[in-house]
Amino acid sequence: MAANLRLSLSAAALCGSLLSLSAHAQPVLGTQVALEGVTDQRERGLSWSDGRPTASLGVTVPASEALAFDLDAVALRNSARHGGADVALEIAPRYTVRSAGWAFSAGVRGNAFLGRSGLHYGEVTGEAEYALGPARLVAAVDFAPAQKAIGGSNLHVEARAFVGIPGLPLSAYGGLGRTTGSTRDGALGVNAARLRPGGDYTDYHLGLEHTISSLALGARYSDTSISAREVDRLSPFYDWHTGSRLVAYIRFAP
Repeated sequence: MAANLRLSLSAAALCGSLLSLSAHAQPVLGTQVALEGVTDQRERGLSWSDGRPTASLGVTVPASEALAFDLDAVALRNSARHGGADVALEIAPRYTVRSAGWAFSAGVRGNAFLGRSGLHYGEVTGEAEYALGPARLVAAVDFAPAQKAIGGSNLHVEARAFVGIPGLPLSAYGGLGRTTGSTRDGALGVNAARLRPGGDYTDYHLGLEHTISSLALGARYSDTSISAREVDRLSPFYDWHTGSRLVAYIRFAP
């Protein structure tokens, strides 16, 4: 009960702070806010919410035409993957250049885990996007230099595609990614098991989304190449939610 109360209070306080920020910034900067409920928070094919339903809040605050700050918070449901932390908070400034249908972005991302110390880590991000009619093609790279919190370095490369279905408020999307990295916390790779359980792996996802005004309803199937036999069950970050999963979500973006 105490842990659940602490989780609720942490999430409420964080959401309140971000909403307050957006309320002050929106009239001038066009701040975007999105609230989402999902049956399982999956990142690169791995569950961040212990395979259980959760909620998240995302806020994008433009500082100029090219520079923007993304702030995201998600309740982790005491997932072992992040040591039982209450909330994951992501702060990611990015700079974007647009030309002839292309958009090139570069930035950094700080991942903080409220309720637990020593688990925070940072990444450098890059993305190239091309828009062609109702379709968008994206190539992305996220690199985390060697850090104790993740037991080494971590590199994730991904290709994604989005396409709107003509005449319908529906869009289909999918992606294919690969995670690699170094292991520097011993032969067992205890901390490396957080983001690379079982070592290097491939992830993919396919989804369909229906949009009605500010509301979006969607379903997404994701899977990874991780074998249950490869995962280090002795790691304190052991989480068996690494395989196939069909996830449903609802998102409100006023």
